[in-house]
Formats: sequence, C-alpha cells, structure tokens
Amino acid sequence: MHFTSVPLYISGLLIFSLTSFGTLVNAAVSDPYVPNDLPCPSGSHVSFNQNKYAFIAPPHKFVDLTKDFFNLTWYGNIALVVNTTGTDNVPGATRAGIFSGAHYNETLTMYAKHPDILTWSYYGAPITFTLPGEPTLVSFGYTETFRIQSICNGQATYIDVLTQSCSGNQIDNYNIWYTFHDSVFPKIAATFGAPVLAGDCPDS
Repeated sequence: MHFTSVPLYISGLLIFSLTSFGTLVNAAVSDPYVPNDLPCPSGSHVSFNQNKYAFIAPPHKFVDLTKDFFNLTWYGNIALVVNTTGTDNVPGATRAGIFSGAHYNETLTMYAKHPDILTWSYYGAPITFTLPGEPTLVSFGYTETFRIQSICNGQATYIDVLTQSCSGNQIDNYNIWYTFHDSVFPKIAATFGAPVLAGDCPDS
C-alpha cells in the first residue's frame, strides 16, 4: 500500500493527511489520481505561474538529470535532500531537506515516464524561504507539476513547470517561483550547449 499527502484544514491551518493509493500502473502512475488544486487558508490566496522552455537537445539530456524524485542535485547548491521515505518515483514517496536555508517537505503524488515524456507532481508542506536578492516568501503549501517532452522527432525538448502556492502576497509569490525555475533550466541547457528553440523545429 502506498500513501500520499492530501491538504486538509483543521482550525484554519493547512495540514497534510495520509490517504492510501490504489493499484499502481507500471509502478509509476497513481490510481486514483490526486488533484493539484490547493485550498488556501483564510487570509492567503492561491497563485499560479508557469515556466516553459524549448531547447535544441534530445529529451534524455534533461530526463537523465531530473528523473529521480529523491535527487535534487540538478537544482544546484540551493536545494539539498537529507531524508526520504518510500520508494523513489513511486507516488507516496517523500523527500525532505533544505531549500535556500529553509526546511522543506514534499510528497510525490504522480509520476509517469514514457519514451517521449516524463511528468511528475508533488505537494509541498508550508515553508518560509528567501531566495538571494528576493523578499522572504511565506507559502502555506504548494503543488508543482513538471513535464519534459520530446518534440521535433526527438531533436528538441519542451519543458514546462506549473506551480500553485498559497501565500499572502500574490505578486511576490508569482515572481519568486518564476525567478527560481528560470534560474534552473537555462543553466542545465547551457551545461551541454543546448541553444533555445526560438521558432519551429530545426531542419533535419
């Protein structure tokens, strides 16, 4: 039996209760599906942002780095995993550690890997953190969904990140999550010289 965290409220506080998963399909996809919508506590608001990228490089370049939920080294020195529970890449697994000096705790809720696409989602418990050069953000819980997909018959890769987070400041919330992800994927692409795909697919 596998478990995941589902946000609930008690006395106005966002908490995470354990809900059992049903049968796993291909040891990677959870059933029943766990939604990513966030109910936010009183006095806070949900904020949504999307980062999206396209690079001229085969998808395995990005998938090989990011495919393991228990590994965050591709985030750089800003994130560290110090504790895990469950089985890597199986919904219900958790990871905890340090993110920009703050303690985080995240639970994998969906993971699906196919030859042409990798996608995963997770819940994050409330966290207060400060990115370099940014104001401190108080998040009362968040969800993120990542997608890394082959395009142009494998010549290029499309990446998007969908983040929903509860906070008392929607502008800071949007800007900080966007800025963080925007500092990650272009740097990864630069490590193997992948240029931005600015238009249509490159000539074969």
